[in-house]
Amino acid sequence: MTKQIDSTYGMKPLQSQLLDEAVKRQLSDKKKGPEDRVSLGSSDQVGATYGPNSTLEVGSPYELLRNLVVKTLQEQNVPLQVSTGSGDVDLTNLSVEDAQKLVSEDGYFGVKKTSERIVDFAIKTFGNDPSRLDEMKSAIDKGFKDAQDAFGGKLPEISQQTYDAIMQKLDDFAQQSKKSGE
Repeated sequence: MTKQIDSTYGMKPLQSQLLDEAVKRQLSDKKKGPEDRVSLGSSDQVGATYGPNSTLEVGSPYELLRNLVVKTLQEQNVPLQVSTGSGDVDLTNLSVEDAQKLVSEDGYFGVKKTSERIVDFAIKTFGNDPSRLDEMKSAIDKGFKDAQDAFGGKLPEISQQTYDAIMQKLDDFAQQSKKSGE
C-alpha cells in the first residue's frame, strides 16, 4: 500500500517543501532591485526579463517541477513521450492527477509493475539461472546505490518500496526454482 500523497501539490512532503522554497526565492527575487537581463550569443533580443516588474508567471510548484524535468530532458535529447504499455504519456502536459495514477499501487510506475519489470529483466539477463541470484541482487543493489548517489544520498520512499519488492520477488523466484528442480 502506498503512502498518502500530499494533497496540497500532489507530491510527497519533501518535494513539496523544496518547491515551496524555490517559489519563495523566486517571489522574493522579484521584489529586489533593478531587473536582471541575460543574453547568450550575438542577438540583442531579450528572451525573458526577471525582476520586480517581470510578467513571468511562476505557476504552481508542480508546474515548476514538471517544467524543470521537461527542460532537463530536452537538453539531454531524451524523448518526452513515455510508453506505458497501454499508451504513451506526454510529459510536457502531464497533470497532477495523471502523475498520481502512474505511481499509484496499480499504476505503470507503481511499486508492483515497476518491480515486475526489473525482476523480469534481471532474470532474463542472468539466463533464468537461480544460482546467479546473488549476482542479480548485487547488480540491482549497485543500480539503486548509483541512483541514490545521483539524487543526493536519498531516494523517495516509493523507490525503497520498489527495491524491497524486487528483492522479495527475486527470493520467490529462487524458492520456486528450487521447488521445481527437486
